[in-house]
Amino acid sequence: ELHTSAAGEQTSSEVERALKASVLRLKDEIRKRDTEKEKLTVEKEKLEAYTKRTLAKFQGKYLLALQECNAKLKEKRDKIEQLENRSAAQKRDEQLLSSTIY
Repeated sequence: ELHTSAAGEQTSSEVERALKASVLRLKDEIRKRDTEKEKLTVEKEKLEAYTKRTLAKFQGKYLLALQECNAKLKEKRDKIEQLENRSAAQKRDEQLLSSTIY
């Protein structure tokens, strides 16, 4: 009877040691995962900040290029209008000249 009781206590203490070891291992795993999570969070924030800066630069360059293209387009349209007006004036002058001749 004493032998069984001692064996039962030994088994109980082995189980307790095994459980404590398991708890310590799981706590260590949680710490590692928390550290990794923090690292990933910092990297994500850095990437988001970089993306925002890059997007803002791109938008600025795009808007500037768009403004330049619109300005060039307006210049060309104005030039076309001037040439059309000049052509119309020349036709009127030619018509006046030919009507005076005939």
